[in-house]
Amino acid sequence: MNIPPNLINTVKKSYQSVRVANFHPTGIFATRALVFIMLVPILLVVTQYVMSFISGYVSDEANKLINVGITIIDHIFIPSVLTAIVGFLGLFVDRNNNGIPDKLEEEDKR
Repeated sequence: MNIPPNLINTVKKSYQSVRVANFHPTGIFATRALVFIMLVPILLVVTQYVMSFISGYVSDEANKLINVGITIIDHIFIPSVLTAIVGFLGLFVDRNNNGIPDKLEEEDKR
């Protein structure tokens, strides 16, 4: 496998720029992977709905996929997504109304 040096250098620079910004790149990559995993069932259910609508008939397999997908989305993702949204909204609280979230105004404790 021959990977071009420009691609390797681009990946190294992006990893370094994320590290310099005081974020942990593994956390960012893990978050992106988690979001991708959470989107897969939603995309499958929506795709199956569209395909069933286009064909005008819902087969037994499509019905099973839709029912299981809706159950997964309803019971697993909805509570966790709501919790995450509430948590992220807490990061954007601005009590002194200067336009900068209070979490970003905190001093480093190093």
